[in-house]
Amino acid sequence: MRVYNFFIFLVKYKMTSSGPYSEAMNFTQMFDMNDIRGQLPEIKYRKNSITDIINTHPDFSKFKYILILAKLEGIYDDIQANFTVFVPSDRSIRHINDNIFLNMDLLTARNIIKSSTLKRKITTSILEDSLSSWIHTQEPTNRLLVTNKNGRTFLNNTINVIHKNMQATNGIIHVIDDLIIV
Repeated sequence: MRVYNFFIFLVKYKMTSSGPYSEAMNFTQMFDMNDIRGQLPEIKYRKNSITDIINTHPDFSKFKYILILAKLEGIYDDIQANFTVFVPSDRSIRHINDNIFLNMDLLTARNIIKSSTLKRKITTSILEDSLSSWIHTQEPTNRLLVTNKNGRTFLNNTINVIHKNMQATNGIIHVIDDLIIV
């Protein structure tokens, strides 16, 4: 009997022309939102932040895709961040099939981004300070072996640092010639 009375209440007060929900409303009207069927606005990042540099540099589009897939672009845009990021250029990782990137999941993307990030700013002078050193990354289980040989800096003995000290407002970027996959 209670269900029947509730149904009568709905019909009497909500479904009639005098009820508060008498007009048909779509989702955007119910929540007083703008029409969401249009194109989403472009996200603006802090000028010269790590995310902004990765987003605007034409040779970092694959790493940008991984950063967005990992949902970490906000952290790398934060003014309080103090990171060193090793970013591969698109030209240097063109040997990696695009399907690898397209089929990548969130956790793999996060592992790549965090394994490419050091917890503080590490300039060239610190990278080149010793012949060989281990540096901890943002991914707690991973660290990078940095070696210096014949004036060149290598990560994990195979990845060459090809451009050093790209300054960002919240960190530093070093360009490398392969993707760090640990």
